[in-house]
Amino acid sequence: MNLLGHRTLHRPGTVSGAATRTERTSADFLIDGQSLLEMLVKNAGGHSDFMGCFVSGYAESCERTRATLLDVPPENGKRVLLYICPECGDVGCGAYSALVRRDREFYVWENFAYQEGKYDSTSLEAVGPFFFESNQYKAGLFAASGF
Repeated sequence: MNLLGHRTLHRPGTVSGAATRTERTSADFLIDGQSLLEMLVKNAGGHSDFMGCFVSGYAESCERTRATLLDVPPENGKRVLLYICPECGDVGCGAYSALVRRDREFYVWENFAYQEGKYDSTSLEAVGPFFFESNQYKAGLFAASGF
């Protein structure tokens, strides 16, 4: 079994002429102490300017995402966005997702992908699958989403 943890991702805000970059604080998932975002970016070969799906200041959104990560169908699972655009949160700007499924005693994150829209994705086969014991997984999600 893998261990699910988190760390804080902080993206400083900047203003340069007419261009602005929004400050964001979010959660980066740690799998066995390693940054999941770093694993995904290394495998995909792109930029790392993403925010985690649990974002400070967006409590209702964090609760919805946490519920989505907990209430997944047992057999087929559900694709969930884990890292999204830090400006708008739109999948069209690029996002990392995983197929999340559960069994009686554990949850699985697998079939990771980089998405640039609802139907346009690139599989990241070198990442995962990860298996989490149910109680530890739930505790990890509540800790990560507790902004």
